[in-house]
Amino acid sequence: MDSVLTHLFTSDWGTVGTSDFLLRLLVAWLATTAVGWFYSWSHGSLSYSQNFVQSLVLLGMVVAVVLAVVGDSLARAFGLGAALAIVRFRTPVKDARDAVFLFLSVAIGMASGSGMLHIAMSATVMIGLVSMFLHWSAFGTRSAEQGVLRLHFAGDDTGREAVAGAIRKHCRSFQLAAARKGRADGPEELVYDVNLRDPSGADVLVRELSATLGVSGVALLPTARVGEA
Repeated sequence: MDSVLTHLFTSDWGTVGTSDFLLRLLVAWLATTAVGWFYSWSHGSLSYSQNFVQSLVLLGMVVAVVLAVVGDSLARAFGLGAALAIVRFRTPVKDARDAVFLFLSVAIGMASGSGMLHIAMSATVMIGLVSMFLHWSAFGTRSAEQGVLRLHFAGDDTGREAVAGAIRKHCRSFQLAAARKGRADGPEELVYDVNLRDPSGADVLVRELSATLGVSGVALLPTARVGEA
């Protein structure tokens, strides 16, 4: 029995020995699990998905298996390409940051499956720490008082000027992001990106706009800051 187990874990199955393959798979698992933790700690509550985090771990391990199977064989690479051509992935990635972590998981899986374990571990630590730094430092945030202002408008040009005046009064800057009508005879829905002068003045802005003739359904949604859950 001992000889059978020794043969099983030391024999060269294709391009990678079993013990070497298990080590690579272990590194892929540990590294992508760390990537999942980094992703969870540096992600806001909005659009967070537990399934996505688990997929990062499994994806890296699967890629490691693929690389170990393919090895240097061109025939296996073509066979794998033909097999994957049958499968269609229809899950959309809505956040560019999610796509980055997907690529990271794939890269770690490739490094682990290719035997470059030092690259897999180093990339996990360095990129993970950078992601945490970007999260804690709120890198890329232009202002802490940004928000999205939504309202329905059914007035005339005078009312439109009154809306712009109220926004200008309470905001350092603002920009009309979208304008649409659900029905031809219905009110127009306006969406503004706003940069408030003072966060405490948000309620005052909403009250002033609600009191404006032709304005209804006013809502000011603060933009989630990087670093807040």
